[in-house]
Amino acid sequence: MWGGQVAGAIGDQLVPVALSLHVVLRGGGAGTVAAVLGGRAAGLVLCLLVGGVLADRMSRSRIVVYADTYRAVVLVVTVLLLDRLPVGALVVATVLVGAGEALGRPAYRSLVPALLPVSLLEKGNALISAGLRSSAVLGALAGASTVALLGTRAALLLAAVTFALAAFTVLGVRAPAPDRKPSTLLGDARDGLRAIYRRPWVLAVMIATCVQIMVGTAVALTLLPVIAQREFGGGFSYGAVLAGVGLGALPAVVLAGRWRPKRRGTVSMLALVCYAGLPLSLLGPLPLPWTIAMFALGGFVVELYFVYWISALQREIPTGLQGKVLALDQLSSFALLPLGYALVGPTVAALGESATLLVSGLVVAVVTLGTLLVPGVAGFSDRTTPRDAHNSV
Repeated sequence: MWGGQVAGAIGDQLVPVALSLHVVLRGGGAGTVAAVLGGRAAGLVLCLLVGGVLADRMSRSRIVVYADTYRAVVLVVTVLLLDRLPVGALVVATVLVGAGEALGRPAYRSLVPALLPVSLLEKGNALISAGLRSSAVLGALAGASTVALLGTRAALLLAAVTFALAAFTVLGVRAPAPDRKPSTLLGDARDGLRAIYRRPWVLAVMIATCVQIMVGTAVALTLLPVIAQREFGGGFSYGAVLAGVGLGALPAVVLAGRWRPKRRGTVSMLALVCYAGLPLSLLGPLPLPWTIAMFALGGFVVELYFVYWISALQREIPTGLQGKVLALDQLSSFALLPLGYALVGPTVAALGESATLLVSGLVVAVVTLGTLLVPGVAGFSDRTTPRDAHNSV
């Protein structure tokens, strides 16, 4: 399963890189790039909760197989129709690919605590992150290089192959089916929301992450291919900057797998303040090596946070609710991302590129620091909840 998902991560990075460059090469600007990237985010928002509910109802390994196979098929169809698709129609393709990703993510993350003991969750999640981040580096470079040398069609076919491989390698994985009480889909969703509401630290971090991604990620990723084409010489530099994120994450997963600070939340949120460096590095912009370094630092702090955060959720949330809560966590991350992408174009038109990047960085820093005021965030745990009570909502 680990090997298959590592392969699939290459496809995860290939698709947005290939389609972003395809749009830019066809003359699209920031608004068009934002619309294409926002399509993936929209698919995630629409289907993540459904994926979480299914992960607590069905075989999680089977869901992962179906989701990866579906994404491979969507990309093959996109390749066959690419010459006849207007740029706007690519948004539909990214929505469909994002929907498949949303259906598989909660099931994959919910499988981890079923296959590993609690004492190895940090190490296991660090290993998973190391594999995924390594593949993300390869995906970014392969996506930019393949589009430049062979075209968008070849890049999308390569992504489809990685998804097919990911599906194949999960076929033999067997894990216990989740225990659950008979319930409706809405009842399942309410159970997940109730579990989060009873843990204010979880809710606070989810809200902050939502704002960070809407304001920071949407701005940085939308303007990056435009600035790279204008200032750094095109697609290869774009791929190099994105690869920097993955390279920066690798030492973070090693550190998180070995270092167990008592206040994991404090360490994580203080580190995440550095994520403001992504949009701020594009002011001017900085020379290409410094921009790559800032994006690498962003990858480092995000991965350090993520390993501690996902391990805390897997440890603190009851098994029967993990699929829904993990889905809601992902949903909170992407809930406002489509809106963020949609606002980048009008904001740049109204304020200018530099002002947009500056405001983006400042908002990320302030919101991240604000979470430390909420009880429980410092330790990523609700100390008023006894350990033996974690078997119920």
